[in-house]
Amino acid sequence: MANTAGELPLRVIVDGRPRQSHSRYQWSGGGLVLTIATVLPDRELAFELISTYTGHRDTDTIATHLVLARGHEGEIASSRHPHERINPVELARACAYDHATRLIDALADTGHVARLELDDRTFSELERVE
Repeated sequence: MANTAGELPLRVIVDGRPRQSHSRYQWSGGGLVLTIATVLPDRELAFELISTYTGHRDTDTIATHLVLARGHEGEIASSRHPHERINPVELARACAYDHATRLIDALADTGHVARLELDDRTFSELERVE
């Protein structure tokens, strides 16, 4: 698989209001690395989450999440997941759900209440490439 990139239709509601957001994904490393980035450019939020999932059938998946937010120190965290639960090779949807969960949690850490609206359109392009 060559490098593949696209837009994820993801609706972000923060503090009860829909917010402008941009979510993109990119595969690299022959499909073994999936990066999903969500940016909320609103001046009051100025928030970004970049999640990278690296995995292979013979290993666990390593997820790394970089959070940048207005008025907060940047933060990076990594976690290990069993290949059967989250991996960029066969379970891109699980990676997208994990990214969405991290997004909600990271916004909560900055004092905001967030929810996301995901539907099948959110995953159609991801799963087409898988």
